[in-house]
This record gives sequence, structure tokens and C-alpha cells, in this order.
Amino acid sequence: MTTERIKRVGMFGTGWGTRVSVPAFREAGWEVAGLWSRRPDRATHFAERLEIPYSTGDAQALIDRPEIDAVAIHTPPHMHLDLCRAAFAAGKHVLCDKPFATNIPDAEAMLQAADASALTAMVNYEFRFAPLRQQVERLIADGEIGDVRHVSLDLQTTNPMLEFERPWRLDPAHGGGLLNELGSHAIDRLRQWFGDLAAVSARMASFPEEELDPQFTSEDHISATFDFVNGGVATLSMSWVTDPPLGMRIVIAGSEGTILATSPGSMLSEGEVSLARAGEDRLTRVEPPTDQAEVGAGGAITASARLIEAFAQGIDSGHSPSPNFVDGLQSQIAIEAMRESNRTGRAVRLA
Repeated sequence: MTTERIKRVGMFGTGWGTRVSVPAFREAGWEVAGLWSRRPDRATHFAERLEIPYSTGDAQALIDRPEIDAVAIHTPPHMHLDLCRAAFAAGKHVLCDKPFATNIPDAEAMLQAADASALTAMVNYEFRFAPLRQQVERLIADGEIGDVRHVSLDLQTTNPMLEFERPWRLDPAHGGGLLNELGSHAIDRLRQWFGDLAAVSARMASFPEEELDPQFTSEDHISATFDFVNGGVATLSMSWVTDPPLGMRIVIAGSEGTILATSPGSMLSEGEVSLARAGEDRLTRVEPPTDQAEVGAGGAITASARLIEAFAQGIDSGHSPSPNFVDGLQSQIAIEAMRESNRTGRAVRLA
């Protein structure tokens, strides 16, 4: 930490917020000073359990707490815009969860509010800070495989949302579904490694369980092709109805070699990376980062703590490190372009 005093955060949400974000902020050296839930009794329960000194069901009351430097927003996405505006108006820095918003106008308004405030605003794409993902980024940036020509990202897993008692995560109208949940991370991964997206063509399919409420039917499979502004193409295939789950396989082909990354999960927080130069007949495993085991063991908590460290550095230096609200807006634009392509059957160019 580079701070002169401990920073304090107000936490919105008792799902991901209490399971991951509270321990991550503490691991990064912050104090969790308050907790909000739409159900005050739930906020009180988790605050007592996690030794958080203040709890409330009044969002503005938490934002107005004078000791709080920043808020972490882990609510359904339709609440993000109002909470961000209120936080910025009160002079609080913001770490906002993904999915960033439910539509492009809200995402644009969130970015405008952040820019007008001159406060630090980041999006919780925590797995940007997973060591294996950063290792792939360095290999590409260092020119280990030359110019990237094409990328293939294949994820076959089961639906992690079915075990949670938050049905909105299966409702696309409220920011749920495969595209919002895991697809948004895949879009951010592609943008982190290869730059901005230029166009997309996408197809989606649903395979709803009979006992599932029809209003929570969302896409279960996605196939898409992306063009990058800087050249190169990517194909994406994702399913969360593959049982048993087979994990993730990423192939990055360049003018001078190929990278293969594999993972048993969906975020490349564990797994391995291999490399072969053009002309070689086999891949060689790239020595993993020394901190891979640390993040593999802690998973989302440790990756989130690293993002929070960057958040604190942004507050101290007066800027918003990536992933910031610009990245959130770009992801939202890509998500809606994919939905439009699926609906119309045509490729869609991204603004």
C-alpha cells in the first residue's frame, strides 16, 4: 500500500460483496466500515458475522458516512447508475462490479458522472490481475509470437449461478445470463490482450431446465467471431450447460509462434501456458509466475485484492487505472452488439 492512512470502504451487497470483496479489501489493507443490503436484517446479520461496525438498508446513509473514502458496488446492475451518481456527488471513489450496466445509455451516464467527478472509478474485472492472465499479456506484448493473427477461446462449463439464491443472475433484463456473467469477462480478456474490438457476429442458444422459472431463461451457449481494430480475429465458444465441465482452452496464433493456455475454470486463475515458435513441432510449457500458486489458492479474493491495490494507487495519484469505466462502457457496447447480431443474423460494427 502507498497510503498514509488506512482507507475505508462502504460495501453494497451481501452476496459477492461479503464472500469475496470484504476479505479482499482487508487483504489489501483497507478497513470495511459499513455494509448495505436491501434487507436491513441481512445487512445486520452479515455485519455482525464479519465484524463490520455499521450496517444499513439505506443506501444514501452509507454513502454519506464521513469516514468512508470509497464504495464497492456489488448489486444487480440496474442499480449501478443511481448508486454511482450518489457516490460521486458525495465525493466517494467507486469500485463497481460487472456486469457494468444493463444498457449502453446507463453505461455512458456512469462514465460521464465519473469524468465529471474527477474521482477514481474502476470496474471489478478482478481476473485481469490473475498471474497467468498477465503472463499471456506479457508474452504477446513482448512479441514472443509476432503479430497476432487469430485467437480461439473455448469454455465448456456448468452454470455457477444455479447454486446461488439470486435469480436475477439468470435474468438478462437485470444483468444476468451467460453473456453478462462469463461473456463480459471473456470480452474484457480479449480487450486486455488484443485491444479494442471493431466488429462482432454472434449466435446464442438456450437449453432451459424444466423446473426453472421461464422469466429467468437466458442464453446457455454463445458462439461469436470478433474483429480487432488493430487487426486479427477471434472466435469465442462458451457454454455453461456442459456436464461434466471441460474447462477453458485458448489458442493464440501469431506470425512467429503460438500460445496455448488451458484452465480447469473459466477465469485463467489456475492452469498453464505453453508456447511454440514457428517451425517447432511441440509446445513447451512456460514457467509459471512465482505468485501463481498464491492466486490459485485464494482465487477471486487474492485477484480482487490486487485490483483493490491498484484502486488505492489510483486514488492516491488522482487517476482511474484499467479496468475503469471506459472499459466498462466498451464491454457494454460489445455485449449489446452481440445481442443485436444474434437477433438480426448480421455482423455488427462497434462504435
